[in-house]
Amino acid sequence: MSAAADVRRRLRERAEHALRQAAMEDLRRQFPAATVAPYRDRTDLVWRALFVPLYRRVPWSTKVRVMEALRMTATRAGWSRPERTARQPWRPPVRSDGSAGDAAR
Repeated sequence: MSAAADVRRRLRERAEHALRQAAMEDLRRQFPAATVAPYRDRTDLVWRALFVPLYRRVPWSTKVRVMEALRMTATRAGWSRPERTARQPWRPPVRSDGSAGDAAR
């Protein structure tokens, strides 16, 4: 693994950790009787105070462009995007003979 790839991996891990902790804190505020206050590591202070609020304010389309520019998506590994768009219902795949998958049985 190259040094740049290692830095990207560590950066992504820290970002995911900070966002996960913030989501758990949101749940704790919503259901205070069901949870306890977590341990707070001081090294996460910058991530919690700057990164999480900033990340929550950035539109999703901008986040996607940044992740693609930093090559932090699955497409760089050769995966392709799904053929359907969001909110489009799932349909069984069409067989080579033109019939629907399980519906033809």
